[in-house]
Amino acid sequence: MAETSTLTKLASLLNPQVMGDWVTDHLTAQMRFSPLCMVDTSLQGRAGDTVSVPRCSYIGDAAVVAEGAALPIAVLNASAQEVQVKKAGNGVELTDEALYGGYGSPLEQAVEQLTLSIAGKVDSDVLAALSDIGAEMTVTSELPLSADAVADALVKFGEKAGEEKVLFIAPAQLAALRKSEGWLKNTETGAQMLVTGAVGMIHGCQVVLSDKIAKTDAGYTNYIVMPGAVGLYLKRDTAVETSRDIVRKVTVLTADKHYAVSLRDTARAVKLVCPEAAKA
Repeated sequence: MAETSTLTKLASLLNPQVMGDWVTDHLTAQMRFSPLCMVDTSLQGRAGDTVSVPRCSYIGDAAVVAEGAALPIAVLNASAQEVQVKKAGNGVELTDEALYGGYGSPLEQAVEQLTLSIAGKVDSDVLAALSDIGAEMTVTSELPLSADAVADALVKFGEKAGEEKVLFIAPAQLAALRKSEGWLKNTETGAQMLVTGAVGMIHGCQVVLSDKIAKTDAGYTNYIVMPGAVGLYLKRDTAVETSRDIVRKVTVLTADKHYAVSLRDTARAVKLVCPEAAKA
């Protein structure tokens, strides 16, 4: 009997390259903070496990110079932050009984869980980088998150306040913003969403919910972020590998990513600290 080309084989189901491509393509959809990062792949194929991230202070506006006069010479103040490349990974094991007899598609569920796991870790690192925002770009509000608090925070951006930006809030803070007169539903904004899952807009900020914005004794620490504020430096993008334990009859799937994260442009992100809303 001739072999049909449509026959599904184990090697097709467990193709690491196919799964790796799927994970990479779907990571962005699962991320909240990371899509705003400036992605740098220059580390790929290079030796070393650290990246030096330069930061330069603004030298000020140019001055009017009279004819024949010397141009003013400003001092360029630059600093560099050494960021360590890390490896984030996770894995799952599937028994033959689960792989072939489980309800639904255990294999697809395993790959989906690995995707969520990697996305969650990278997002946590981006949030940790944003927590390094200094006092000059931090606003502490005496009142719970509101349209007025957001407006006050936007002043920190200066003339860049009109650029695209995302406000990250906790789900518990959403109700207060929705009651604001300045609130726009995501279907009313007419803007292209920078991050998947934006629920609306307030004062030009696309609002995105994140469970990672957790309540502390000080209340909530929210972030207003412009694209490029944080750098994501890829040493090696997400890789998926499989292994077979022929004694235990178990298939192992792992996924890992080599990267570094750093706050690269301190003028493109604002930290907004707000107390918790009083309970009625």
